[in-house]
Amino acid sequence: MIDNRFHNEADVLVFVTPIYYYGLSGQLKTLLDRLNPLYSQEYKFRDIHLLTTSAEDSEEVYEKAVNCLEGWIDCFSEAHFSGIFSAGGIDINDIKKDPDHSHYLEEAYEFGKDL
Repeated sequence: MIDNRFHNEADVLVFVTPIYYYGLSGQLKTLLDRLNPLYSQEYKFRDIHLLTTSAEDSEEVYEKAVNCLEGWIDCFSEAHFSGIFSAGGIDINDIKKDPDHSHYLEEAYEFGKDL
């Protein structure tokens, strides 16, 4: 059963996923598939964002993931893809240990504040 607060009260949706093989994680893809009943219901959200991490850092890495999410968004005529924040070329442990990667935490925080 889908919690009605998901679509009745949310102004913005933010999906977060690591990028595996240039696509959304299986868990996020499964969630999107399970949300099919929302297509025909009233919803408040308009802006949909994606936050990602990946081992590689190039535009091609995120392109297929964004295309997949946009396919889901296309089913909601009032909603649109509003942007992506990506932390690429890193291992998650590098963010905590390496000062060269620590800027991602601050940038993600600022990205979230602007939503």
